[in-house]
Parts: sequence; C-alpha cells; structure tokens
Amino acid sequence: MARNSRSGRTATPAEIGDRSKIEKLRALRLSDEAARQAAGTWGERSVGEITHRPTGEVFVYSWKGREAPDLEKLPGKRTTAKRADEHVQLTEWLLKHKLEGFEVTLLAWNLSEAEASKRQQARLAEHRAAGDPVVNAAPALVS
Repeated sequence: MARNSRSGRTATPAEIGDRSKIEKLRALRLSDEAARQAAGTWGERSVGEITHRPTGEVFVYSWKGREAPDLEKLPGKRTTAKRADEHVQLTEWLLKHKLEGFEVTLLAWNLSEAEASKRQQARLAEHRAAGDPVVNAAPALVS
C-alpha cells in the first residue's frame, strides 16, 4: 500500500479510490479544455441571465471572467468599447428598478468571444420565442 507522507500512515483503499477518481476527472477536464481550445471555443468570457423577478424581465449578458457580476457595483464600472452599448443598457435597466429584485444565473463560462456571442444570441432567441420580456437587443455575431 502507498504511504501518506504527511502522517506516516498507510492510505486506505477508499482514499486511493478517491485519488484515482480525482485524477480521472482532472484528465477528462484537461482533455475537454484542450479540445475546446483547439476548436477555438475556449476563452475567458461567461454568459448569464439577469432576471428581474417582480416583472419577469430578462437581460442576457456576457462578461469577462467566471464570477457573476456584482449588480450593485456594475453601474459604476467601466467596460470595453465592444460591449459599451450593452453595458449602458444594462445599467440603465438596473437603476430603473433601483437594483432590487434581481437574480443572476450563470449559463456558460470559459468561452471565446465568438462562442459567448453565439450562446447569448441563442438564449435571447429562446426567450423571445417563449414570449418572455427581453430587455437587451440581440448582439452582432463576432467572426
């Protein structure tokens, strides 16, 4: 049996099994990341929905990073020129409702700019088809 270097005790079969599961999952994640990078869909963008619960209005948003945006700090943040119009529309909508009653749902992360735009447009189309009140306009596809 393998020895645990920290405590000097022998690892149990359950601990060895857990380690092998973790290694298998890590290998799967790394191979998935490599495949997505090769396909050009890997990046640092995330896509999510911001829903105003009282009215049912939805804003499908794309941002840099994995963490969901802090809605209270969002109106004061600067944004890139590429997303400036969308950011202005979002902040106006948040302030219109006094930053109350919003819920953020993360839909996808680690996407390229083009893939994030495609997912954002697809989600907007789903909401419009369902008759949901959508706040933002469909963004242009990035090629």
